[in-house]
Amino acid sequence: MGWKKIVSLFAATTVLAGVLAGCSTGSKDAGPAQADSAAQAQESENPYLASEKPLKLTVHMGTKDSGVFKNDWPIFVKAAEMTNITLEGTLPSTVSDFSETFSIVMASGSLPDIMQALSKDFLQYGPEGAFLPLNDLIDEHAPHLKKFMEDNPDVRSAASDNDGNIWFIPFIADGEAEKGWFIRKDWLEKLGLPEPKTVDELHDVLTAFVTQDPNGNNKKDEVGFFHRNTTIGIEGLMALWNAYPDYRAFDNKVVYGPLEPEYGVAMENMAKWYKEGLIDKEIFTRGSKARDILLADNVGGLTHDFFASTGNYNEQLESKIPGFRFDPMLPPADVNGVVKEPSKRDRAKNYGWGIAHSNPDPVATIKYFDFWFTEEGRRMANFGIEGDTYTMVDGKPIFTDKVLKSDKAPVDVIRQTGAQSNFGFQQDYFYEEQWTLPLATEGINAYKEKNVFMEKYPVLKFTNEEQKEIQKILPKVETYIVETRQQWILGAKPVNHAAFVKELEKLGARQLVEINQAAYDRYMAEMKQ
Repeated sequence: MGWKKIVSLFAATTVLAGVLAGCSTGSKDAGPAQADSAAQAQESENPYLASEKPLKLTVHMGTKDSGVFKNDWPIFVKAAEMTNITLEGTLPSTVSDFSETFSIVMASGSLPDIMQALSKDFLQYGPEGAFLPLNDLIDEHAPHLKKFMEDNPDVRSAASDNDGNIWFIPFIADGEAEKGWFIRKDWLEKLGLPEPKTVDELHDVLTAFVTQDPNGNNKKDEVGFFHRNTTIGIEGLMALWNAYPDYRAFDNKVVYGPLEPEYGVAMENMAKWYKEGLIDKEIFTRGSKARDILLADNVGGLTHDFFASTGNYNEQLESKIPGFRFDPMLPPADVNGVVKEPSKRDRAKNYGWGIAHSNPDPVATIKYFDFWFTEEGRRMANFGIEGDTYTMVDGKPIFTDKVLKSDKAPVDVIRQTGAQSNFGFQQDYFYEEQWTLPLATEGINAYKEKNVFMEKYPVLKFTNEEQKEIQKILPKVETYIVETRQQWILGAKPVNHAAFVKELEKLGARQLVEINQAAYDRYMAEMKQ
C-alpha cells in the first residue's frame, strides 16, 4: 500500500482544519525587500546563496524544548538574507502535542516543504514516498554536510535506513559529559567524613547524613539520595551494583539490563537502603521539583543529575544557607571496583529535519541545510546574533550580558533568537560551557580526565517488521518493569528476580534482545565499511 493510501486512513478533518490553517505546500517568491537583498548577495558573490531567486519554503517545526517555529526568529531572518531562502512556519503557536500534529499533517497527504520529525517517522514514511532521500543531493550540492557525514559515520548511520538512504539531517549534540554525582560537601566536613569512594563508604555516608543531623536543626529530616526523575534518576545508583535499566552492549553482545542477575542484586540493595531511610521516602511521588525543594530546605544530601543545572545551586543558596556546598564528586567504585559513569550525551539525536516529496526546489533546500554546517551558520545556530546575544572576542563567540545576566536561563534567552532550536545542525559545547559555573566545569573535567564514561549504546535502525514487533511488545514490558521496580524498592513485595525474568520472557523481552542484537550487528557492520 502506498504512502498516500496509508496516511489517508488517519484523516481527521475537523482537527486538521485548525492545525493546518496557514499551511501551504507550495512555495512562493519572497517580497521586494528580500529580492533586493538577493541581488546584493549575488553582486558580492555570496558563498551562502542557496537560490538565485528569493524562495519561500514552508516548514513544520516545533518541539517541547524550543517551541513552535516563529517566522521572525532572528537567526532565520538573517539566514534568509544570506541564503535567499525564507522559512514560513505552518504550526500555530498554541500547539503543544507535537506528536499529534505530526500525525495530522501526515494524514492530510499535503506536506509542508520541510518537515521536522523523529527518526522513526522519517525511516517509516521516507521509503513510502513521503520524504526525499538526501544522498545524491548531499553529494552534489552540500559540501559541508557531505564532509561532516564522511567524518562522522555514526551520525550518518543514525540518519539512514538499512539500505543506506539518508532521510533527514539530525540535531547533533556536543559534549561528552552529561550527568554526575553531587554531594553535600559541607555535611561531609561537619561530620568529619571523607568523600565516599566505594559502595560501602557511600552507604556509611548516607547513614550518617540521615542519623547525625548534619543540617543542625535537631530534627531527623535529612534525605540521603534523592532525584527529580524516577524513570531514569536511579540509573546512577543501579550502576553501583553493575546493573542497568535498559540496553547495553558488551563485547558486541547486547544485553537488556532487567534480565541480568545484577539487576536483581541492585534491587535487593536499593530496597534495603530505602528501608534504612537512605533513599528519599517520596522518591516516586515528589516529582520534578525535588531538587529545588530538598536543597532549598537544607535537607537533601546526594543526587545524580545534570552537571550544568545542578552546579548552579551553590550560587543560588549560599546566601540563604550558611556554608552550603553541593559539590560534584567522582562516581564511587562499583561492587567490582570499577569507577564508571553510565550516562553519556547522545551525539545524533533521534530527530531533525528532512525534505518533503512535494518540495518545489530540493536542490535549494539542501543548500539551505548545508548553510547551517558552515562556520557562520553553525555559529548562528549555537549562539544567535552577533552584537545582540554574542560578540567575537579573540576569535570566539562570547555571550553578552543579555544572555548571561538575564533573569531567565541562558538557553531560554538564546532560543528567543531561534538558536539552539531542535533542527538539523551541529551543536558547539562552548555555548553551554560559558554559562556552566566553574564548580560544574571542574566536575566535568574530573570525569573526563579519569575517563569514567561508559560506551554509549548506539542509535539503532530497525526494519519495519522489527519496529512493529517492538511496538507490540515494549509497552507491556516497560509497564511491568516500572511497576515491579517501584514495588520492590518501596518494600511492597519482596525482590524475586527469577520470577521477574520469567514474566518478562512471557511478555517477549527476549525477543526484544534478539531484535536489538540483529540491529546492533548491522550497525557494527556499517561502521566497519
